[in-house]
Amino acid sequence: MSSSSTLRDFANAAIQSKRIRFGDLRRPKRDILPARITTREEAEVLIALDSVVEKADREWRSYLIGTVRDFVVWGLSPVGQVDRAKAEWLVAVLSSGVARKTARTLAREIAREAYQVDEALLIFETGRRKWARQQAAERAKEVAAPARP
Repeated sequence: MSSSSTLRDFANAAIQSKRIRFGDLRRPKRDILPARITTREEAEVLIALDSVVEKADREWRSYLIGTVRDFVVWGLSPVGQVDRAKAEWLVAVLSSGVARKTARTLAREIAREAYQVDEALLIFETGRRKWARQQAAERAKEVAAPARP
């Protein structure tokens, strides 16, 4: 049985019960995705699952964030970076009904972990207005700084 079909079974069971218990969470950790996520589809299934589950074990959110973060930063090429293609895919997935707190936390953790992060993910993570204020403040500092010989 492939990990994707087993993951789908796990997701379907969680969707039907609208919950993820401690024992349920052990299944993806131990049997389904013991090493890490290997495809975008697996990441999308876990992210989508978070938006439909009404009650989850307290470890679910940290498992979701850590697993998806590691896949995005270290499992997809270019490794260690979030380029434009990764950022656009991730923003689209995180904008499709995922809880805002989970989406922002996931984006923030990915931005912290990666060596280089595309602007699209940073804008999503900080919110457009806050990002624009930060950029304006940085430009003002550059203009106000004395020229170096």
